[in-house]
Amino acid sequence: MIDPQFQQMFSLALNIKEPWFIKSLEFVPSSKNPNTLEMRIEVDFKDGSKFRYGDSEELYPVHDTRMRTCRHLNVFQYRCYITARVPRILLPNGDVKSVDLPWGDMGSGLCLK
Repeated sequence: MIDPQFQQMFSLALNIKEPWFIKSLEFVPSSKNPNTLEMRIEVDFKDGSKFRYGDSEELYPVHDTRMRTCRHLNVFQYRCYITARVPRILLPNGDVKSVDLPWGDMGSGLCLK
C-alpha cells in the first residue's frame, strides 16, 4: 500500500484528480541496467466513471480500455514510467476515442515514448 502523503504528493505533481488515482508506485531495477532503479507508477480510474472528450462538457461512458505505458520526465535521478488503463469512449457519431490523460500524453513534453 502507498503511503497516503506520498500518494497525494505524486497526484498533485502529475495533476491526477478523481476519477483517476495512483494504484501503485514502486522502485524496480532497470531492465537496461539492473544496478539502477527506476520509478514505476500505475494509474487507474474508478469503475463506472464517465469522461469528457475534447472541448465538450458532456460526459461519456467508457466503451473499453487500452493499457499504455509512457516514459515520463525523470523524478529526481530516477527514470519514471507511468502505466495506465486508458479509457476509450463512444461518441454520439459512433467514433471511439481515447480520453486525454491528465499527466500528459505522447508529444506533450511531459510523456515520451
